[in-house]
Amino acid sequence: MPRSVSLPCNTPAKAIHLLGGVSGWGYPYSDAKTVSLTVRLHYAGGKTEDHPLRNGEHFADYIRRVDVPGSKFAFDARGRQVRYLKVEPKSTDRIDRIELVKGPDNTAPVVVAVTLELPE
Repeated sequence: MPRSVSLPCNTPAKAIHLLGGVSGWGYPYSDAKTVSLTVRLHYAGGKTEDHPLRNGEHFADYIRRVDVPGSKFAFDARGRQVRYLKVEPKSTDRIDRIELVKGPDNTAPVVVAVTLELPE
């Protein structure tokens, strides 16, 4: 599996909405509050901003519905859960790209879709 994936952005964002929030070998299979995935924002000008998403807080195992406080149940996919969560950038600068970086733990995070909410 890839260690990271980059998504072109080229716009400022009020929020980044993620559909996924599930992983293989995630909570409660592994209950450690380790980083499963980091959402790294690469801004114009070279600045970066990391948003670490943790197992048992933002991510849960996909195998059945398991609620965690940092994401919400989105829908059931033939007995497997898909969750929703939001990342809010701290800067209003243009984001050149969004990088999804696998954390150092043993989970296998899944992201189904990424959408941006633009500033008003």
